[in-house]
Amino acid sequence: MKGATNLKTRMDGMYYGWRMVAIGAIISCVGSVQTASLSVFFLPLQRELALSRAQLSFVFSLTRLEGSIESPIVGWMIDKYGPRLPIVTGAVLGGVGFLILPLAQTFWPFFIIYMGMISIGFQMGFISSMHAVANLWFIRYRTRAMSFYSSSLRLGNAIFAPVLGLIVAASSWRYGSVFAAAVVLIIALPLAALIKRSPESMGLLPDGDTPEAIQQRARREAENPMPQVRIEEADFDLSEALKSVSYWLIITSTTVRYLIIGAIHMHWVPIFVWKGYSEVTGAAFIGFASLIAWPLILLNGVLGDRFSKRLILMSGHTSLLLSMFVLAYSDSLWTIYLFSVLFSYGEGVSPTNYSIIGEYFGRRSFATLRGLVTTFTTVAIFSPVYAGWIFDKTQDYTDVLYACVGIAVFAIFILLFLKRPRKVVLNANHSQ
Repeated sequence: MKGATNLKTRMDGMYYGWRMVAIGAIISCVGSVQTASLSVFFLPLQRELALSRAQLSFVFSLTRLEGSIESPIVGWMIDKYGPRLPIVTGAVLGGVGFLILPLAQTFWPFFIIYMGMISIGFQMGFISSMHAVANLWFIRYRTRAMSFYSSSLRLGNAIFAPVLGLIVAASSWRYGSVFAAAVVLIIALPLAALIKRSPESMGLLPDGDTPEAIQQRARREAENPMPQVRIEEADFDLSEALKSVSYWLIITSTTVRYLIIGAIHMHWVPIFVWKGYSEVTGAAFIGFASLIAWPLILLNGVLGDRFSKRLILMSGHTSLLLSMFVLAYSDSLWTIYLFSVLFSYGEGVSPTNYSIIGEYFGRRSFATLRGLVTTFTTVAIFSPVYAGWIFDKTQDYTDVLYACVGIAVFAIFILLFLKRPRKVVLNANHSQ
């Protein structure tokens, strides 16, 4: 039966894992409607709820705190039961949450719906789960597969940020919320039901490998009197990873990276209004930056499978650093475009940021390890709040951008010490 399944899923010459990538990419694209809404809804919600920028930033930042608590749980669910259940559950919660959010007339109903349904749903179904799908189905092409998910998020931003901006400008954020609900429930939810647990569940192997190739390697190992040593795909469990300095360096680097991205993403439209542009134009710039990021992320996926992931991450942090300088001194339209390109590349190393976890620590506990990284990035909730607080005090974002420069320098410094952890596996079954 297993062989029959393998034949059936490969008879068209396409590895089924790439179908999972395509389905997941569309789901991720739809999931970006939530991230796009954060900045597009920011100023209208600030006015309606009578909050300072620091206060509203804190509310939205709590989604990351909630995600950091939720991600290890979702990761454990994925490792144990597969990704379909959290994706379907998340799509239902997020879609219904956006559908009823317009009913909120005051702060507390808004807060409860957003945190209790939308935030939980999107963290579960669109953020924590997609990279796990790629890691389950791929080894050699892990970064490339993850890049499709990350690039589709940017493609979604390129679509949904301008659309939401126009909807808000023409009516209100409430109509934008209904639109977000529609795309999640009509597009993402049906596709989520098509997600398969793993290649092994379908009689397949990661990367589209064949049983014949596995048998050939087994015969070579049997003919060799010396034990075969495998380092490339050694699987670390949680306790083993926590003892690795490399895992903690990845956690730290990821955290400080999100300090920059979180501050800019949440205040994107407000920053451009500060620079003298309209809210609609600010939303359009989100779309432009995301459109630029789309091919850059795909390129990153190819490069990440061929070259040093550490160096790629360092180049991304450097690009973020330069983008902050450009934005701080921007006084013309062309510098805004330059900022968008630099920031997009820096943000676009996201697939490598997570594929390096799979490369260094294996497939078995990837979702749990990735989820724990998200937990430690909780401190990133303070960067949007800091950005809002600084603006409330000074009516200026310049100091925020300078702080982001310092953070980027620290992130680059950390990565200088990142090395692959060594866990030697003998005969592919016994470790020492």
